[in-house]
Amino acid sequence: MRLVAIILLLFAPLLSWAAPGDSLTVAEVELIGHRKTRPRVVFREMTFGRGDRLAVDDLDRVVARSYNNLMNSGLFASVEITYDSTQVRAGGQVAFTVRMRETWYIYPVPVFELADRNFNVWWTEENRSLDRVNVGGKLTYYNFTGQRDRLKLGFTTGYTRSLQAGYRLPYLNRAGSVGMELEFSYLRRREQNYLTLDNRQIFYSDPDAFVYRRSNADLTINYRKKIYVSHYLSFGWRQSEIADIIGRVLNPEFFGGGRTQQKYFRIAYDFQNDRRDIRNYPWKGKYFSVGIAKEGLGIYGQRDGLEVHGDYREFIPFGKRYSLNYGVAAKYSLIRTRQPFLENRAIGFGNNGLIGYQFYVVDGLDMVIWRLGLRREFIKTKLDLGKLVFIDAFRYIPLRILGSVQFNQGIANAPFVDGTNQLNNNLLTGMGASIDFVLYYDMVAGVQYNRNHLGEDGVYLNLNLSF
Repeated sequence: MRLVAIILLLFAPLLSWAAPGDSLTVAEVELIGHRKTRPRVVFREMTFGRGDRLAVDDLDRVVARSYNNLMNSGLFASVEITYDSTQVRAGGQVAFTVRMRETWYIYPVPVFELADRNFNVWWTEENRSLDRVNVGGKLTYYNFTGQRDRLKLGFTTGYTRSLQAGYRLPYLNRAGSVGMELEFSYLRRREQNYLTLDNRQIFYSDPDAFVYRRSNADLTINYRKKIYVSHYLSFGWRQSEIADIIGRVLNPEFFGGGRTQQKYFRIAYDFQNDRRDIRNYPWKGKYFSVGIAKEGLGIYGQRDGLEVHGDYREFIPFGKRYSLNYGVAAKYSLIRTRQPFLENRAIGFGNNGLIGYQFYVVDGLDMVIWRLGLRREFIKTKLDLGKLVFIDAFRYIPLRILGSVQFNQGIANAPFVDGTNQLNNNLLTGMGASIDFVLYYDMVAGVQYNRNHLGEDGVYLNLNLSF
């Protein structure tokens, strides 16, 4: 009995560390490589810190979640989080080292962008016309003061002439739970979509005059006490003006009542719980958002809209190389009167697209979309460009090549449309298969084959870049 007791006493520190269900105290978290990023920004995105107790069985999972959080911040080209189990201190303590390579933060780039909703519309329907592109310059400065803040300045000329400025500071207080964003934009253009016919956008243009002008100003306050859960409260102002021939002749419902001007204030609240591993190309995790927006607060009397919207997605890995995903998105207009043309958007705008319907838009007060997909990873590697690239942040290119299949269905409720738009108030079905390339953790490019319920199909290019 004495021999057993002596053995237990000698090996107690090792047993206390290795036994299932035991926990460790984080004795130290050393940061290496954060030349500009402030330490509090790094610690704010991690799921553990000095003094925390971590279950031994959860160490790898906790490290993986912190890695994804830091990479999703967009501040780093690479992150490595390590700990040495052989040097665990007596009493169940562990030290972590976080090695980072900061990415390139300043992007002063020329602007060459399409005025159409997507590349395929411009290439096919607009015959690759250079009259429908915007050129100019844009400066985006990420991590402007080392606090993950972002400064944006830009101008464009061509199809759309615009000015924009914005500043976002996600860590306004010491705890990093309150942030804010300010944005202002002004644009004017010589061509404007004024009607939807056969579920395609119809435009009016005047080479000698600007037919549409718009000014926007927004202030957003966000609260993020926990890493994955955020609350957003935004206040905005809108002012728009349309050419007389559009507002009074071509579509009197553009603003409603044949008006050619519209001004209003808006207020919106959004809740977001984002637990995806990679936001631009998720493999594992969940995403849920819900919000409400009131446009028109009774000050000008020119706008009255109230909308609720939601989005849920889940990504479930299985086996070694597969991931299943499904989701549903919806919006509902609580004010059931006819809405102005530009505020009556449903399927085909923003994130509410359907596979196989790139060339169509579906207006409506309400909308629901559900999606099902499967992804398979073929290659996961890292390319070393060596001396060919002089910027360290871009010298090593993480690369994944994957295949995916998707099935989508959706319907838009449009009580005020006539028979000229056959896709409204009907169930739409689309499916597709693609080869996807994921670079630098979250930059995605793909080649897709899509088909819709009308029997139309084609091969399309898909881009989703983080900058």
